[in-house]
Amino acid sequence: MTKVSVIVAVYNMEKHLRQCVESVLAQTLKDVEVVCVDDVSTDGSLQLLHALAQEDSRVKVVEQQVNGGAQLARNAGILASCGEFITVLDDDDWLAPDALELAVKEFDGRDDVECVLLKEMRVRPDGSIFYPEGRWEFREAKGEEVFYHSMPWHVSGRYLVRRPLQLRILYDNADRVYGEDNTALLHFLESPYIIQSQGIYYYRLLDESLSHAMNMAIFGGLKSHVAMSGHLRNYSLSVRSAHEHFRWLMVVNAIRHLYLYGRRYYSAEQRKVAWQLIRDDYDSVDWDLVPEKQLRKFGYMPLRSSWTLFRLQEWLYFTLKWLTRRI
Repeated sequence: MTKVSVIVAVYNMEKHLRQCVESVLAQTLKDVEVVCVDDVSTDGSLQLLHALAQEDSRVKVVEQQVNGGAQLARNAGILASCGEFITVLDDDDWLAPDALELAVKEFDGRDDVECVLLKEMRVRPDGSIFYPEGRWEFREAKGEEVFYHSMPWHVSGRYLVRRPLQLRILYDNADRVYGEDNTALLHFLESPYIIQSQGIYYYRLLDESLSHAMNMAIFGGLKSHVAMSGHLRNYSLSVRSAHEHFRWLMVVNAIRHLYLYGRRYYSAEQRKVAWQLIRDDYDSVDWDLVPEKQLRKFGYMPLRSSWTLFRLQEWLYFTLKWLTRRI
């Protein structure tokens, strides 16, 4: 069995793909494989992958027959892998040379650790590197505690996971962009303890990135929250309550985005779809699990008797915030 399998879902990223793959091959830990899954690229990515596989036998190439998005590509790569530990690497990102060695060492003698985090450093388009603000700093923590800090993105979502857990909980495809967040949260919950390593993951910020662009993916992410509530139905009340509280904040945040940018960046049809996605999430929130204090705040009151009144409340709330320059 290979020590670490690195799964790379590839779609039209010829420009950065060689750096991504070669960062795995250049690891100080040599017992690695990089499983690259081409998701029906239309540029030269697939040809480059086959060239890289010719150069180094540790590169495996899997070709998807239908473009299904990163989560399905990752799952195909996981099933084709053979590593004791598994991690995913975006096709435009790369790893520091000792990242995997440092992370793997943290598993030694720790059967109660299922996940080891990598330290995410972000890279701007101009090449400057920075560490994200607001991250929760810890050396070791219980998995449930990491789950709570992960929902508001205070914990790196880049990590190594033991193979049995990864096979038991594959990548959630409820949403093409944000479904992976659900998978990380479930992995954290299933790990008694989680360790933060010093292995560095370089996360490239691209203007055209799906997760940063001004597009409908922002609203599509609400579907992942609905799916996550289903995944959590057998977990503790505190876990479910924390998630329902978070998703309610995200519903209001989606409305804020629509208020600020709706008419400028989205067509009438797109705004209609966005409102439907918001309502689908709104209608499925378990209000009994959301803190009562939160539901009494203006702008966050669900007003379940009337969807129209709720929308009116939101528009008034964000208008007042805009007028007082607090938005």
